[in-house]
Amino acid sequence: MLNPLDPEKRKSEGSGHGSRSLIFPLSLSGSGAVAYIFLLPSLIFLTVFTLWPIISAIVTSFHARRGRNQVFVGLQNYERVFSDPLSQQVIQNTAAYVTAGLLLSVIGGLLLAILMNQGLRNIGFFRFPFLATIGLPMVSVASIWLFLYSPRVGLFNEILGSVGLPRSNWLSDPDLALSGLFVVYMWKQMGYFALFYLAALQSLPGDVLEAATLDGVTFWQKLRHIIWPLVSPTTYFVSTIAVLNSLQQVDHVFVLTQGGPNNASNLALFYVYEQGFKWFNTGVAAAMTVVLLAVLLTMAILQFVYLERRVHYE
Repeated sequence: MLNPLDPEKRKSEGSGHGSRSLIFPLSLSGSGAVAYIFLLPSLIFLTVFTLWPIISAIVTSFHARRGRNQVFVGLQNYERVFSDPLSQQVIQNTAAYVTAGLLLSVIGGLLLAILMNQGLRNIGFFRFPFLATIGLPMVSVASIWLFLYSPRVGLFNEILGSVGLPRSNWLSDPDLALSGLFVVYMWKQMGYFALFYLAALQSLPGDVLEAATLDGVTFWQKLRHIIWPLVSPTTYFVSTIAVLNSLQQVDHVFVLTQGGPNNASNLALFYVYEQGFKWFNTGVAAAMTVVLLAVLLTMAILQFVYLERRVHYE
């Protein structure tokens, strides 16, 4: 039997066509060409719908529209993004929205999953209202909440009026508009995040949790020292999805507030839509898009570097 670590064998394999096939397994001859043919549709899709839009946005961000022509303006669009009061407010709104969404997605999703994981009778009826929102489009959800937030016939104002409290114009108040959008987003997404935590909780070793209960460990101690480390892979996944989803929200902004009042609820993606398709400032829209891509890339790197080290897969 030949030893795979034999230097003579490696030397003989290192010369000729065998070596090239090991280094370049997908050569253009034989089965390698077939493999590239199968990869070609995915490469075309990736290039047309991912790489080319990114390159086009970067190039457009250095230009401004002058009539029908695109004029090179250097970094002026980026200067406007970071210096204009409107764009600064949009960045602040987006940062607050993403931060709150990340924290509540992880904490709220885990606590909700713990509630749904209780071995109670007819627990399925408790799970259904939270999990049913997963399949609803955001436009439909926003339309429902538009009625709930209505200052005249809305459910919330009817409840406030019934207990003698003053009514509120929820979406027209600069102090409440962004929070109102966030409530809609979390109502839509909370069941989605809890679903992953529920699957993680149901896969935990039951003997460990039972032993902790017999030892008199409190719920919060069990949550901190046992459940939280064991569901860390799910937390890593949920936090990544939460950041991506919160940065991509635009549907409910369009339906509920249009970014108002006074841009109090304007988010980055709606700002890109306004600049690019409403005001035709394609250079500014592209610059904000590039900034969003840079933020996403930075956060992804931080998550992979920082959170990956704290994930316990076993």
